[in-house]
Amino acid sequence: MIDTIFALSSGRPPAAIALIRISGPQALDIHRKFYGSTDGWDARRARLVALRNPADGSLLDRALALHFRAPHSATGEDVVEWQIHGGQAVIQAILTALKAEGTAREARPGEFTRRAFENGKIDLNEAEGLADLLSAETESQRRVALAMAEGHFSRKVEQWRVDLLDLAARIEAALDFSDEGDVADQSDPDLGRRLTALADSIRHQLALPSAERLREGIRAVIAGPPNAGKSTLLNALAGREAAIVSDIAGTTRDRIEVPVSLGGYAFLLTDTAGLREESGDRIERIGMERAQSAIAAADIVLWLGHPAEAPREDALKLATQIDRHAHPVDRRGSDLAVSAVSGEGMVALTGWLVTRAKTIFPPEADYALHDRQRQIVDQVYGCVISAGQADDMLIAAEELRRARMLIDRLTGRAGVEDMLDSLFGRFCIGK
Repeated sequence: MIDTIFALSSGRPPAAIALIRISGPQALDIHRKFYGSTDGWDARRARLVALRNPADGSLLDRALALHFRAPHSATGEDVVEWQIHGGQAVIQAILTALKAEGTAREARPGEFTRRAFENGKIDLNEAEGLADLLSAETESQRRVALAMAEGHFSRKVEQWRVDLLDLAARIEAALDFSDEGDVADQSDPDLGRRLTALADSIRHQLALPSAERLREGIRAVIAGPPNAGKSTLLNALAGREAAIVSDIAGTTRDRIEVPVSLGGYAFLLTDTAGLREESGDRIERIGMERAQSAIAAADIVLWLGHPAEAPREDALKLATQIDRHAHPVDRRGSDLAVSAVSGEGMVALTGWLVTRAKTIFPPEADYALHDRQRQIVDQVYGCVISAGQADDMLIAAEELRRARMLIDRLTGRAGVEDMLDSLFGRFCIGK
């Protein structure tokens, strides 16, 4: 028999209101034990109740209660929700009483969402989007995760599945009834056009940014010669003293990485060792090698040296330390002049970084693909291309069958048991 589970499903107390959720076949029976009756209680209608401890009848709290009948609930099971006062003592008293009553057990992390997945309320892609939404720290992460959780990608995948089924049916009909006049054959141009259109739709999804990059942030590397103001610029962008600032050349020996949010986008700023032709210090040489590696892997390079010596053509060439009027800075060839000390030019620099972020991350109301999703979509794309290029209809039919199996892995209908524990373990208890 399926366990009935319970958990605090709201944030950490104290708060004005707390939500305790009970899900499973015994949810309504448990409510009766704490309140005494469910007579005349319509589903989805709030009722003011006095919750009493079944052990001794003592009053625990007065709460608003709602119930949702299976399958019309978030988990697909019978669900009872108690909206109680959000004090620590009230919450603990009710959770302790639920545990002592013994009918239900405490939910494990992500168990409510896993039941929603297992009962067909959401698919695997929506569950991954919800996990990202819970961990979102920036506006762009929230927006993209919400689009995935709301099923934007799932609806696209469902359309692929429908198209694959229809194409497979046409090919199977051609194989079984090729002598019939109204059945398409291998040379049917409409079949080829539809396969091409499907492949184009799938290829478009492969061009989307990765969810991993969205979570980790855009890699922006600050590079240049010693004493160019790299650490000072990093601190100014981060809004805190994240790196040691000194007039002594070679102070930064290793990469310093600082996650920041600029304009609602996540960035991973990297301060690097000063680059110069020679150094007798072995540690400094290692730092310069790591700086070169960071520059090569960066999405954005902020170059603080001579413009002609920029390590990449796409680097933003900055004239820094322009607040030092006693020693005027040569701004020729630079894209932007800034002072991390006085703040001059910093608004323009931040604006430039945000503009670049918009070209890297998905547009408004779009989503990003996880590595798992991207790998499967790439395999589906390969199957569709192979089906369109096949000279034998049997081979085309087999490729479309493989594509449908991959779609089932993508949505979680099959072959994903090995990763479910890892996914739902990312959720908090009560979600």
